[in-house]
Amino acid sequence: MRKTCILAVANALGRALTQVEVRGIEERIAASMRQLARNDPAGWQQKPITERFREAGQHAGDQLIAEKALKQARESLTILAASRLNQHMVSQAALGMNALDAIDRTVGFHAGADANFTSIESWTNAIAKDSLRQVLTAIEVGAPDAFGLMENYDGTVKIVRELFGESSGDANAARAADELRTVFEGLRQRFNRGGGDIGKLDDYAMPHHHSQSRVARAAKSKVAAENRAQWVADILPWINREKYYNVDGTRMSDVQVREFLGHAWTTIATGGANKSMPGQHKGSGMRANRGNESREIHFKDADSFLAYQAKYGERGLYEVLLGHILSLSKDVGAVEVYGPNPDALYGYLRDKAAKDMVEADPTTIGDVHKRVTQVDRLYAEVAGRAEGPASARLAANFDTLRNWLIASRLLSATITSFSDEATMRVTAHLNNLPQMRLIANELAALNKANVMEERMAMRAGLSLNTALSVLNRYGQTHLGAAWSKRLASASVRLSALNAMTEARKRSYGATSMGALGAIVRDHASLGAIHASDNRILLSKGITETDFAVWKKATLEDWQNGNDTMLTPDAIYEIPDAALTDLGDPVTLREQAATRLLAITLEEVDMAVIEPGARERAQMNMGTQRGTWGGELLRSIMLFKSFPWAMIERHWTRGMSLPNKGGQAAYIATLIASTTVLGMVSLQVNEMLQGRDPRTLNPAAEGGMRNWMAALLKGGSLGIYGDFLFSQQSRYGGSRTAALMGPVVGLGEDALNLSIGNAVEAVQGKDTHLGAEVVRFTKSNTPFASLWYAKGALDHLLFHQLQEYFSPGYLSQMKSRSQRDFGQRYWWEPGQYMPERAPDLEAAVEE
Repeated sequence: MRKTCILAVANALGRALTQVEVRGIEERIAASMRQLARNDPAGWQQKPITERFREAGQHAGDQLIAEKALKQARESLTILAASRLNQHMVSQAALGMNALDAIDRTVGFHAGADANFTSIESWTNAIAKDSLRQVLTAIEVGAPDAFGLMENYDGTVKIVRELFGESSGDANAARAADELRTVFEGLRQRFNRGGGDIGKLDDYAMPHHHSQSRVARAAKSKVAAENRAQWVADILPWINREKYYNVDGTRMSDVQVREFLGHAWTTIATGGANKSMPGQHKGSGMRANRGNESREIHFKDADSFLAYQAKYGERGLYEVLLGHILSLSKDVGAVEVYGPNPDALYGYLRDKAAKDMVEADPTTIGDVHKRVTQVDRLYAEVAGRAEGPASARLAANFDTLRNWLIASRLLSATITSFSDEATMRVTAHLNNLPQMRLIANELAALNKANVMEERMAMRAGLSLNTALSVLNRYGQTHLGAAWSKRLASASVRLSALNAMTEARKRSYGATSMGALGAIVRDHASLGAIHASDNRILLSKGITETDFAVWKKATLEDWQNGNDTMLTPDAIYEIPDAALTDLGDPVTLREQAATRLLAITLEEVDMAVIEPGARERAQMNMGTQRGTWGGELLRSIMLFKSFPWAMIERHWTRGMSLPNKGGQAAYIATLIASTTVLGMVSLQVNEMLQGRDPRTLNPAAEGGMRNWMAALLKGGSLGIYGDFLFSQQSRYGGSRTAALMGPVVGLGEDALNLSIGNAVEAVQGKDTHLGAEVVRFTKSNTPFASLWYAKGALDHLLFHQLQEYFSPGYLSQMKSRSQRDFGQRYWWEPGQYMPERAPDLEAAVEE
């Protein structure tokens, strides 16, 4: 700026300007000039320089005014969020809860029956499902094949072309692109209403995805300059040069564009570390500012975008599209619950709570600090603040190993999941849902020919995890390399676990929405609902305004008894005129629909247990991915997330009930029902593997052990019941290996196969090396242990190989089964066909 301009601004302000302020004004005016030049390059060049500066100054001034208004709006939104949170903390304090525990419940879902706040986690999940249900065509066009093994690249490419304004020739792809544009724009506007500041780009087509590691090593060199030069050279032909202008309206030269792209490379390759200042706080800044970067990488067409993704992306296009919705939903959820700067407000409330608790009782300082750490871990998990992997290669290798184990070891979980029926009934009873309606809906959901039922459920925001290839229930949240992720997903689908899980979730969700619709129809207000009959519903933080909006919805009729369905679509179809007396119709509908999905999905994940952020934070214990400690811990916890969630959720809920009698009844019912169904799972597994049922008589030899195994299996601990009374599992693994997880078990098997057999050989013992190699190969071969094919594969192939390489091995296996478990075989090991049916009377032998 000229001195005269600086003096003019200083006179207007009544004080001198600092050099930082001068630079800021210059940068703002230059940015305004570039933007105005890009809007009308030819017209801009024809204007005198004085006119350009005048218009740029006016544009910059308008921006300053808008920013001031936004700042004021953010301050108001922050005050409102703080007020809501403080009100929650006061109400919980009245019930005897400490402040840190109250904050904890605002962050992650808590199963207690005495909550009164919808957490960031639940709110975010509801926003995501509300958005995903609106892009069903995109999900159908771009979804992987039926087993999730092969990515539907052609379908997704058609959607990408449509998003870039190019015709794909596919009407469904065109409709899918329209759905995605609508949802992307809706989330952008909702984020801005929460205090965000994401501008609308006229040429916005696809969310960009960059693999930091691929960009950083573009030339596969250790020299940064060489990698930068290679990336710039690659992307230069793909960008839309019509989007890059100078302040005078002329297009940037190749040198200028290369310089700009070089800066972009540095930001992407370093993960933004180049923008941090040494010594400054390394937080993420105001969440509401996320997405307000210039977003200045513009691809000229779909082919250019696809070429870039093929070389510098590491996710499939389908994952990029749906992942963008999930990411935006997380940002919207955070600002709507904790205000425009959730990190700052959370930190303030946490620090104040800790300070007040220590001052009230200084002897608790150690416990308070420990609790702060726990709540911080939960917040990091929910808000996506967890550190990235220390070593991307180590994390990817462990992800691949765990995915391989999922594909080879998790294929009988469908049978173990029988205990879902128990948790569904217990949860339905506490929620006062009609049990017969739940059974009818489950039978309808299990009918694969009933396509309409599935479609309506998905349209209501239910049953979407399979479409996302989620393995969160028994597996991992980080699935690593695409091929191993697809392998794991395919194995779970082939086992029918996904189908069973989604059918149960759909049936519970539909029953819940129907029951809620009936309550809304039959009650004039929230206060008129009977507290004892709807304890859980009333603990969800529903407001009278939410209920008033629900009352104005026209309930849907899904036929077959589901004629009082309160769904998101029913809420969004409420006309503006019916809501103006309550406030802004758009916000009211969004909030009411989100609340509906939040409370429904919370209980769906209680009925058919799915671990959430709380369980992940507890199991990961603050360890970082990509470190040996972090990866070993995640490997130890593989397959344990479900039983962990069973205890964390249902025991927590049971113990939160208002009286001892209710607590005892809940826990007793849970244990009894899951144990009975655990026994059913146990017996089915035995017969599928060719063995007669175990005895049900607790007084018979081994009977009590069988019921203890059923108790543990009903809690989804699987094979761990075998270790109560035997030093080894039926598959030869030790207790230590079982408790330390399948990765450690795999290492133990490998050691036994090599060093163990060598030691036995030196001692002159029969090693059975050949049979053990076959067993090791079988147990680590994907799809070889599918529950419905395992028995046939064992008898037709693996038994034959074991006996061939180690004669006498099968007879020892039979003897061991009789000795340790008191069982006989109805399908003798090594026989191609069974000679008799299972002896069901063995289950009732004395």
